[in-house]
Amino acid sequence: MRIIVPCAGRSSRFPDMPPKWMLPDRDGLPMVYRAVAGLGVPADDLIFTILREHEERFGAREGLRAAFGREMNCIVLDEPTRSQSETVVETIRRAGVEGPFMIKDSDNYFETGRLPTNANYVCVASLSAFSQINPQNKSYVLVDQEDAIVNFREKQVISDLFSVGGYCFANTSDFLSAYDALTAQVPLSAGELYISEIISYLAMNGHVFRIKRIEKYQDWGTVHEWRDYLKKHRVFFVSIDGFLLEQGSPYFKPRFEDVKPHPVALEAVRTLIGENQTIIYLSIRSPDLEALTRKQLADLGLPDGPIQFGCDLAQWVLLTSPHPSQPFETGRSIECAPDDPNMIEKLRLG
Repeated sequence: MRIIVPCAGRSSRFPDMPPKWMLPDRDGLPMVYRAVAGLGVPADDLIFTILREHEERFGAREGLRAAFGREMNCIVLDEPTRSQSETVVETIRRAGVEGPFMIKDSDNYFETGRLPTNANYVCVASLSAFSQINPQNKSYVLVDQEDAIVNFREKQVISDLFSVGGYCFANTSDFLSAYDALTAQVPLSAGELYISEIISYLAMNGHVFRIKRIEKYQDWGTVHEWRDYLKKHRVFFVSIDGFLLEQGSPYFKPRFEDVKPHPVALEAVRTLIGENQTIIYLSIRSPDLEALTRKQLADLGLPDGPIQFGCDLAQWVLLTSPHPSQPFETGRSIECAPDDPNMIEKLRLG
């Protein structure tokens, strides 16, 4: 089954940034790479629809090739279309897509398990499962006892189930026929024809659409949502000497090989590691003490990680700079006693 990923918008809700789908995740990979990762499909099945201006200004196709490690299927449009549905139609016709296909939004993540083929489905999640979802910018489905969709509304909360931006169609011909029929009528939705309207039209003409419940949904549709997602992950530069362990000396007691851990600091670092935060250790020790230092950390139950040795015994300053693709403060410093009982709260808020 082919997966069409429309990336041909101008990302008006992400001003002064590269196209939204190109924005880097915490590991540098573009948003769109993360958006399709939960589907578990071969790269050959993916088709990305991009704008020519994105190709000329940012090298979009080469960027996708570098991210996925291979040449990707791309359709390049000269201008933005009027709607996502029009983008999909252009993609189907230019790429010669036939048979079952899926439309996947480029600005969210979810896991589907095995995707259905030769059937009509809408991927959904339950509103009650999330505390920070904006219910006003979603579309909602109402289903019967067999999970068949009986109503599909844009930005009207008619049930607890909302569309997450994944739509499976049994074949392209039905989609194209519905699009042509609807665009021949009076313009809908202030000139924009939504995917939900195509599905509603097909449902009214005898095509059954069922729901596919998904897992691990993450929404990045606005700058606020993308910022909150990125801010959940941090890189902590942790001082080994004086914070995690007693500060030792190569000359006097306590020597580096004899220092004891600070239990509160140790537990805080373990907590951060358990939350999948990145830890980079800093040490005033010379590099020839690397084996000793790594053994001390391992004996404390800490996983191996990068260590910068040879840091001066001085005030440490981290220099960073703001960037539109990182819509948050990019650097902070926290100094606290290694036995501070409120340490973990300070680390989360700092």
